[in-house]
Amino acid sequence: MHKEGSGKPIEEGDMLELNMKISTELDTVFRNTWEEGKPMTVPARKGEFRGSFENAIFQLSEGDSATVYVSADSLFSRIGQPLPPGVPEHSDLKFLVSVKSAKTLAEYEESLNSKRSGEADEIAAFVKEKYPKAQKMENGIYYLTDKEGSGAVVAAGDTATVSYIGKFFDGNIFDQNKTFTFPVGLGYVIKGWDEALKTMNVGQKATFIVPSGLAYGERGAGATIPPFTPLVFDIELFSIGRK
Repeated sequence: MHKEGSGKPIEEGDMLELNMKISTELDTVFRNTWEEGKPMTVPARKGEFRGSFENAIFQLSEGDSATVYVSADSLFSRIGQPLPPGVPEHSDLKFLVSVKSAKTLAEYEESLNSKRSGEADEIAAFVKEKYPKAQKMENGIYYLTDKEGSGAVVAAGDTATVSYIGKFFDGNIFDQNKTFTFPVGLGYVIKGWDEALKTMNVGQKATFIVPSGLAYGERGAGATIPPFTPLVFDIELFSIGRK
């Protein structure tokens, strides 16, 4: 035990927010959420063998920090996989874990609902200030056309070629591409993009404000996009390909 917290003991069924570093005895690192910039959220469930990390977690409480040693042989044999390169036989894996929070499922759902409600207010205030002429679609996306296009709108199954800039509400750009081609409506991009493109025709340029539920949701995207982050996309549609 590295640090003893003062929070609730972990119970089966709790939703846990953890920072974790998984490494070998020789300090080869498989995963480090501190470096990723975002903790993981996992349910507390009993493991498949006595010495599993999942079972050890029930010895901890909210706020605790500890290192758990798990037999590599037992772990990989249980999942039917050979030992990966760099993991010797009869060695242990080290799970350095810090328990940021432990909530019952009801508490977790309540916190998610609170964040969703707060996000809706945040989007409405942002649009009122920055894009007062934007219109709201039934799915919650706001849009403002900067340049009109012509012809038929994009349909599911079409291939669209676009340029885009993705921004946070503070104006910082997290992604951009001058030419990007993808099939629409088949899950190759975030759902908000599929919905947005199906309102556009060739030559159109528009700004879309996409709620997190149609973007990267409660999990976010790595260290780049935090959970529950609504996004702004400037998109111009160059062409539509149809079979």
